[in-house]
Amino acid sequence: MKRLALASSLLLLFSAFCLMPKALGAIGTNTLTNASTNVVTPSPAATLINAPTTQPSTNPPAKNGGLSTNPPASNAPTLVMHELPEIHGSISLPGDWTLLPGKLLEGDVLIAAKEKISGENDPYTTGLSMTLDRNGAKESGQKATEYALSLAREAHDKAGEDSSPLRESQNGPFHEIRFDFPVAGDQPLQITEVLRANDKTGTLAIILWQSPKEEAASLQGLRDAILSGLSLDPER
Repeated sequence: MKRLALASSLLLLFSAFCLMPKALGAIGTNTLTNASTNVVTPSPAATLINAPTTQPSTNPPAKNGGLSTNPPASNAPTLVMHELPEIHGSISLPGDWTLLPGKLLEGDVLIAAKEKISGENDPYTTGLSMTLDRNGAKESGQKATEYALSLAREAHDKAGEDSSPLRESQNGPFHEIRFDFPVAGDQPLQITEVLRANDKTGTLAIILWQSPKEEAASLQGLRDAILSGLSLDPER
């Protein structure tokens, strides 16, 4: 349970600091959950808060993702698919976004952001980060779905009363848990946390989407299209 406590505490950093850059040690960070201690040593918990360097995009949603109930706009941006060969997966993003895929099997962080960034410590307002926890469930003595749910419940409690209820769904081998919560600051953000657990492999993917709070509704379609289109290899 020592491993579970460590993963939980790192996952919950967002409720207090939401993305603190290592160099600044203040509000804002673009590093993800330190979820594993054996084969993989993920980077510190990823939360994404910093003053934007450019105005966030107000473009309409790219397409209607599987999790969205809003119809796509006729002038929605086209999403471009990027292969993630290390995990035999893929992610589809607007053509002008930045993708930093990282070495996910070595505990690195994938970052996809609207802003032009060069590293995980650069600030951005709209985008997502993802890491893979390949050993946490095994070390906790739980199935990946049970492990994910215990982390999600604790994170949800820490996020506060303004967070949405936990929502669970099943897609093939992946059990998904997600919820939304706001983060206050000079640039208020709306965060969507997604945990995708695979009992067959014991792997947990931890995904954090963020956007400016005032743009959350207009970006919902794009968010859902990107999240639902994020493909993970069920064997890895």
